[in-house]
Amino acid sequence: MTDTATTRVRWRRASLAGWLAFALCGVTAGVRAATVAPAPERKHLSDVERVQVGRAAAAEEPTWRAQSLHNFPGDHWSQDDDFSAAERSWVMGEAQRRDVPVEEVFRAIDEELHSSSPVQPPRKATAAPCKPRAFYD
Repeated sequence: MTDTATTRVRWRRASLAGWLAFALCGVTAGVRAATVAPAPERKHLSDVERVQVGRAAAAEEPTWRAQSLHNFPGDHWSQDDDFSAAERSWVMGEAQRRDVPVEEVFRAIDEELHSSSPVQPPRKATAAPCKPRAFYD
């Protein structure tokens, strides 16, 4: 055999090996996807629990706002960001404590904000505009 014929045979074998590896990966992924167990049913908050969680978050909000004001005096954007971090931390803990998805706790807070009854204590429903800073630390 000549050098070009030998080279062609090697490339053909390499190409065939590549396609076989690709097909094996595809078959393996297909088998795994077909045999996976279904996800367990997710727990949800009851209507009563949803109201309780919403009111608990409303009761905590003044504390989070005061702490954010203390941490970032005069910087409204950072205050809102710090408040959101505190709220998120509380939501994560509440979801873990009640063994429900995080979305359920956020939904409870959202429903409390949109409820027909007056929200007590009054809560801020706006966000500070994002504006560029002169410097970044």
